[in-house]
Amino acid sequence: MALAQVAGLAVRSWGAPGGDQPVVLALHGLTSTSAVWTDLAGRLDVPVVAPDLPGRGFSQDCPAGPGLPGLAAEVLRSAAELDLRDVVVVGHSMGAFLAPLVADGLGNRVTGVVLLDGGVAPEHSPLLNPVLVRLLFGIQVARTVRTWPDAEAYAAKVEGGAAADRPDLHEGFLEWARAVLRPHGAGFRPNLDRRRLVADAVDSLTRPPHLPLLAGLEVPVHLITAAHGAHDGRPAFLSENAIAAGSRVVPRMTWERVAASHATMLFDPAAAAAVRGFLRR
Repeated sequence: MALAQVAGLAVRSWGAPGGDQPVVLALHGLTSTSAVWTDLAGRLDVPVVAPDLPGRGFSQDCPAGPGLPGLAAEVLRSAAELDLRDVVVVGHSMGAFLAPLVADGLGNRVTGVVLLDGGVAPEHSPLLNPVLVRLLFGIQVARTVRTWPDAEAYAAKVEGGAAADRPDLHEGFLEWARAVLRPHGAGFRPNLDRRRLVADAVDSLTRPPHLPLLAGLEVPVHLITAAHGAHDGRPAFLSENAIAAGSRVVPRMTWERVAASHATMLFDPAAAAAVRGFLRR
């Protein structure tokens, strides 16, 4: 695994992308970094490229335009510099809402899109309005982007009990924590831009989704949803009604639900299986 600056973004790669070989371009969620794709990369035998999106990790200070279009523009600049071709785009959570914009920008270089618990608009709720989302995520981000005594404490906060019954996943969450934390005073602070995080949450959850862009691309699209929300005691982020509405937008979209939470699904083999299927095409 290597981490390098590419067109202003910090980009983590497993394998050496380039030439005519297929590649996976992976887009992380709201408060994550590219480190969350370690498990997926370990299940594949093709290069995986994953940027730290602007405002996060080693791209915390990367300037970018507002909203998901601003993030997409920076990802596309990096993809152009790396000369990525035959790309399977994979996105999780906010990254799944970002994926249609990136896939549309890549055009005929895309061979498939895999959406993990996002991309499809959640079922309508009074809570999903810009004012409330800004308020609620502002509180959540303030509780997260602060000084922590060590990586264990931060990992426990990020996990939020999602892997309470999966001790085998603890090291994975700890790796995610180490990737985003930097020394700060007597402890550690996550490299996350609070304003950017809140603004991107509002854009992802309250603006019209960019899913219709995938309707114009002649590539397979597969949605993988988690059976649970933040942890096993919470309902799924995407309901059956939400998925049905998304299927009407992109009729060729296939989907499956995995027995995992919104976070632990990143350790599930389903995403790698979907990617391998698209690579064979």
